[in-house]
Amino acid sequence: MNKRTKTALRRWCLYGWTLAKWTMAASAIGVVCGLIGTMFHFGVHEVTAFRGTHPWVLYLLPLAGFVIVSFYKLTETDGLGTDDIIDAVHEGKRLPILLLPAIFFGTVLTHLCGGSAGREGAALQMGGTIGQCMGRTFRLDDRDLRVATLAGMAAFFSALFGTPMAAAFLAMEIASIGIMYYAALVPCIWASLTAYMLAKAFHAPFENLAISSDVTSNLGGSA
Repeated sequence: MNKRTKTALRRWCLYGWTLAKWTMAASAIGVVCGLIGTMFHFGVHEVTAFRGTHPWVLYLLPLAGFVIVSFYKLTETDGLGTDDIIDAVHEGKRLPILLLPAIFFGTVLTHLCGGSAGREGAALQMGGTIGQCMGRTFRLDDRDLRVATLAGMAAFFSALFGTPMAAAFLAMEIASIGIMYYAALVPCIWASLTAYMLAKAFHAPFENLAISSDVTSNLGGSA
């Protein structure tokens, strides 16, 4: 076996090992994000339905705000947000695992009492935290740790909104707007699909938006 053949063989072995490593890591991240994302999805859905039938809980919003702020102070996660998740991808900033229960608890309680809180930022924050913490558990190096953070963001967003491909590409672009992070392509897509299939297996109440015939006819007429 000549030198050129050996070099090619080593290269393909490295490719195979990298694919196997990220298949296993992304699957694990997808499973954890899928389970927690589904719990979060059902939690927000149920408390919103409860608030709709018990409007008196709106009066508890000031108390809920005090409890949420106290919980953030207790877990030392106050001030952390989506910008810190992006910094974790850009600069390798360490994310505390306690950010996960803080965001989960705070968002569900806010929805219960009628506060203004979106799910998109929460999904990215919780997913990025899970991805990075699992990456540290797998003893990934700094570069791979950033990819794991992106995979977690994609997986949690997919489990919450039921859009696996959109979630994967969103995570790959959010670190640098307009620039695709191609190194994370396979991990993000695999983790996203894993989380989506798990959430679907638990019958998560995804929102399906149908395009009416009137809209399509208007689009056709304007074209």
